[in-house]
Amino acid sequence: MFSKEDVKEAKGKRPPKKGEKKPPSAPSRSRSQSQMPQVQHDAILAGGVFTIIGGTLMLISALLPWVIVEDQPLMFLDLLNLDLVYWVLPAASAVGGLLVFLTSLVLVRVFVSRKPLNRLPLLQALISMAGALLVIATFLLVRRDYQGSDALYGAGSFTDVVGAILLMAGSMLIHLMSGHRRKPSTTGFNALAERSGQPSGRKEWKPPESSVKAPTCPSCGEELRPGWKACPNCGYALLSDERERGRL
Repeated sequence: MFSKEDVKEAKGKRPPKKGEKKPPSAPSRSRSQSQMPQVQHDAILAGGVFTIIGGTLMLISALLPWVIVEDQPLMFLDLLNLDLVYWVLPAASAVGGLLVFLTSLVLVRVFVSRKPLNRLPLLQALISMAGALLVIATFLLVRRDYQGSDALYGAGSFTDVVGAILLMAGSMLIHLMSGHRRKPSTTGFNALAERSGQPSGRKEWKPPESSVKAPTCPSCGEELRPGWKACPNCGYALLSDERERGRL
């Protein structure tokens, strides 16, 4: 024998009727993902890796010797004691650290939260240009102060250059690839209108132009109308068999 609880559960789980529609299933996670193609995802990931590595190298360059004079390495603080203009060196390193943060934010938005990037890649590219200019300015200052001496460039200078190159390449790659989106596919009449290059909507039908030439007189070539028995120009009598053959 069935208990009352079993009877209630059976009533609650009644099969749907024929006229009833099934509730829509929840959209799959893959459909809610970003509309970027896989190639674009890979390019942004590669640009992010380049930018993070470049920014890290620029940060490390501030802690390494920039100039070696008579086997004595000169760090950032030593150069700053010589001239306050050498503040461009830590400024370049700060730009590298800022771009590491911005790149991490871009990667999170692309691969995790699926939020739009908006103007973030453009801002990143502009900041990377400013960082490259600061690195160039630092090299010009070192060349101005130590040109003609036995001074050598230290590990910090080479690390800064390599970091600036990777920073520029990665930021530009992210900026270029993030601007492309896959267009939503159109269906129905709109897709047909796009393929034909014509605007959608109702169009008036126009009959095709007739390719049959107007009848002419076999004698003088005067244009005639159907049903005429003689040419009004030369008086040529038109026979019925000529009209039947389609000469007119």
